[in-house]
Amino acid sequence: MDNPVIISVGGGKGGVGKSTITANIGALLVRNHYSVGFIDADLGGANLHLCLGVRRPLTGLQDYITGKYKTLQEIIIPVTLQNSWLISGASDILELANPNFAQKQKIIRNLAKMEADFILVDLGAGSDNHVADFYAAFPCGIVVTDGLPTSIENAYGFLKNGILRGLVRLFPGDGEIRNSIRRFSDPQSGKAYATIGEMLEGLARKFPRAVKEMRMWLQQRRTFLVLNMVRDPDDVKVGERFAEMVKKYLSLNIYYIGYIVFSPDVRKSIKAMRPLVEYCGESRAAECFASVTHNLIALTKGRV
Repeated sequence: MDNPVIISVGGGKGGVGKSTITANIGALLVRNHYSVGFIDADLGGANLHLCLGVRRPLTGLQDYITGKYKTLQEIIIPVTLQNSWLISGASDILELANPNFAQKQKIIRNLAKMEADFILVDLGAGSDNHVADFYAAFPCGIVVTDGLPTSIENAYGFLKNGILRGLVRLFPGDGEIRNSIRRFSDPQSGKAYATIGEMLEGLARKFPRAVKEMRMWLQQRRTFLVLNMVRDPDDVKVGERFAEMVKKYLSLNIYYIGYIVFSPDVRKSIKAMRPLVEYCGESRAAECFASVTHNLIALTKGRV
């Protein structure tokens, strides 16, 4: 089996439907004959298991972090979807909500060894360093947002911090470069840049090799945009403008792979603890999920 395609799913704002989208995309990947691993990387409020029919996980990432189990394989939980598995997070252990960098690296490093065609990593809300490190660790990521200004602002902050954390981590032993990156858009520094592109141009004069590495890292990233709970065409236009803004200010190409219409059936499927595409497969929202997954496969596997 080839190395898994690992895709983080985030967006900054809570309540935009990250777990629901993760579960439904995963269910459709299984339907397309791919094996799928689900990781709930929210260590403060995990709930992906509920979307996959698991009422109370017996094990989770907290058991791996604390050393109770030595391998990720030992904390896998079976789910109702065929050819898939789940590793849950923790919902009530506050001291594990923000693992240190070494703990995160241990998880990230060993995920690539798991057996699956796709691994979907459901991130927690917010854009703090814990969330940003998981986004930056994998070259593929899905950003979930709706058409509300607060959600758009949070999604932008999530991407910005994720990019900066990723760039900083490229140079673990070079404090000067790391501090230069951290000063991006910092009004207190007196050397604020308006865009990532301007920052790279400014740094290139002193650190040409480092900037070349940063540009390559940015070019290799594949970030996909999914608009959720769309009610009218204006919501779709907001998403298109968001993608343009990300490219302009963050030097990141973002691929808009579709939208999910608002549907009461989504709420019903969550109550039933099943992905919508399994619960109500003929709905308009289910058709939207199918289109999004079709595009995701095409952009990651090069086939549908």
